[in-house]
Formats: sequence, structure tokens, C-alpha cells
Amino acid sequence: MPAEDATFAGAHAVPWPLLDHLAIGVRRWSDAYARFATHLGGRFHHAGEAPEYAPCQLEFGTGMRLEFIAPSEQSGFMDRFLSRRGPAPHHLTFKVPSMDETAKEFARLKFPSFGGHPDLPGRRETFVHPKDAAIGTLVQVIESDDSLLETHALTVAPADFPSPAAESRTVSLVGLTAADLGRAHDLLGRALLGDVTEDGDGWFFVTWGRGRALLVREAAATPCAPELWRDAPATGVGFALFGPEDLTASALTAREGELTRLPADSGTGLPVWLL
Repeated sequence: MPAEDATFAGAHAVPWPLLDHLAIGVRRWSDAYARFATHLGGRFHHAGEAPEYAPCQLEFGTGMRLEFIAPSEQSGFMDRFLSRRGPAPHHLTFKVPSMDETAKEFARLKFPSFGGHPDLPGRRETFVHPKDAAIGTLVQVIESDDSLLETHALTVAPADFPSPAAESRTVSLVGLTAADLGRAHDLLGRALLGDVTEDGDGWFFVTWGRGRALLVREAAATPCAPELWRDAPATGVGFALFGPEDLTASALTAREGELTRLPADSGTGLPVWLL
């Protein structure tokens, strides 16, 4: 874990752990615009550029954001990721009120963490490797002072950013396949304090508030709607579902026949369902 930053303004951190965004690797930000801005109504929130990567975040409805990360230089980690995987989900980010308390929980539950940038103003971060997280996706954990966002990020949309759709849809949930459901439950429900509101044989539904939910399964299970999991990877993020901000697993099961899958999008590699 990064050492304590004496200049960190903890008063501006979130009051409790929060699922903040899903990040997707793309070759260019503009590869995401047609689907996620023009069609789904994502509103530009902020962007920036750092060594090896350039993130751009879009905000949807009243819930979580999606972040599209492009490489900012050749041979950096995002360039290598895209060479291996192509455009695809890259990580999930959680914001926490106290990195020190989260570090204690990670240690108690035996989740090793690594990396981070202790020198960033108003921000501390760490990561849990996809294999250690047991959900097949990199987990980023941040304690941040969001009041400094305008100082360190671009908050005006790029010139080529399109006019979003009139209605901004909400990301109801993200579907994940876990390598070890018990460990996934420990990470998401115990270390990161998600509220596990529903579960069943080989799956659970965990939420951090409206529009900030994960539907987590083991590979043999097909919770809520078997079609959702068609072509899902063996582990990791399988899809994002846009719909009601208060969607539950039970409600999704009851409305299975109303689901629509959007055509495959090679620019982002993220399967998208609408309800």
C-alpha cells in the first residue's frame, strides 16, 4: 500500500466504499463515442493523459461511470493490453473513505495488493491482481479528494465529442464470472463492504447503491437469464446491462423476456444488454 500522504484531504473522500466505474481498454476514445455517448447518452465527465495511458470517463444516469482507457505511448501497459486482448474490459474501480482501513481488511482476508501512485496529489491507490481477486478482472481501489479533479483533469469535452442522446441510460449492473465464488464474496462483500442482497446456487448480487451493482456467478451458473452469459469469458467481466437504476436480480429474472442485446462492438469489446 502507498505510504500515508500527509497532504491528503480526506474530508473530500467518499463516506463509504463505492463502486465507481468499469474501465475498458480502447485504441482511441472516439471508438466509444457512437455507442456509449450518441446511443446510450453517456455524458462527458473528465479525461486526462498520463505516462502509458489516457483515461476518459462518461457518466450515465444516476449511477456508475464507464472509463475508456487508450494508450498514450507505444509499449506502455495499455498498448500491451490491447496487443494481447484487443479492446476489452480492463478493471473495476472502487472508491473508499480510508485506504488504511481497506488495507487492514485486505490483509485480514489475505488479499495481496500492489502498485499505486503515492505521489499523486489528493489520491492514494492500490490494486488487486485478477487472480488474487478471484473475479478475473483487475481491481483498483482509490482514496481520493475529488475536489481537486478540475485541477488535474480535463473537464471540458474534446472537440470531437458528440452530442449525447437526449436520455442518459443507467448502468444497472455489470455481470462477472468468478474463479472462486467464496473469495469473490469475501472481496466484494466483506473487504469492500458491498451489500449482498440476493444469492442462489452459484451466484450472488452485490450492490453499493442504485446503479452500482455486480451480478457475480461461477462458470456453471446462469443466474437471472441464461442468454446473458452466452459467450461470456471463463472469468472476468461478461457484460454491462443498462436499465432501471434500482434493478434487482429478482426483477431481472422476472423481465428476462424484455432483454435486448446490442450488436457486437469491436471498438470497445464490451457486450451490452438493454432492459
